[in-house]
Amino acid sequence: MGMGVGGPLRNIVRFTNANITGVTINHHQVNRAKKLTLPLGANVRDKTHYFQGDFTKLGFLQSGSFDKIYSIEATCHVMDRTKVFGEAFRLLKDGGMFASYEWLMTDNYDPTNEEHKIIKRGIEHGDGLPELIGIKAAVQALKDVGFEVVEHYDLNEYAKDAYGPKNIPWYRTLEADWTLDGWKHTVVGRKFTEIMVRVLETVGLAPEGSFATLQMLEDAATHLVKGGQQNLFTPMYLVVARKPAKN
Repeated sequence: MGMGVGGPLRNIVRFTNANITGVTINHHQVNRAKKLTLPLGANVRDKTHYFQGDFTKLGFLQSGSFDKIYSIEATCHVMDRTKVFGEAFRLLKDGGMFASYEWLMTDNYDPTNEEHKIIKRGIEHGDGLPELIGIKAAVQALKDVGFEVVEHYDLNEYAKDAYGPKNIPWYRTLEADWTLDGWKHTVVGRKFTEIMVRVLETVGLAPEGSFATLQMLEDAATHLVKGGQQNLFTPMYLVVARKPAKN
């Protein structure tokens, strides 16, 4: 659910030989997914199925027809998680499993703290999201549509415990430093990029709106880093749930 261009989908097919149906709201992504699948051979092509559709309204897919359903960093585009979780519940067979990798505000987020609110809004604006919800709300939404919650935890916290000082935070590639990768996030690097994009748009070499898009993405990067550093936000909260089996 929310497959994008289907990268994880194709890898799962290659490693497990499963038949997988992917859904995205973007028709261009469906065409791109099909193009990327062509070179992978008949075995992968025959087991991948791509559809354009709203994952809160998948009436073209039969109820109780899937063994397992997953979503990776996609349900954040719907504030009311019961809409997408409810569709997953409907589509699963009895006893079927659902797993989702969620973008959520952590329990450290304080809705009365002005700095916290600015960080949250920056993430939402920069990533084109509705209002982000918290961990408790996401877990409760699963229960509200009928799921049994098997487990849920923040993989960011898991990684900290598992790897200790060797752990690389998820936001590391967005942080500013004077390395080859990090310099573009410094004040100098961002100003250089802004000037270049503005010039390219002015002379017609970049599409209209490119500079506004750049500012939106910079807003995302800045506030994702702040949200990660202050542990207010996680893009890697795992929830696993089961549709109850009928007796």
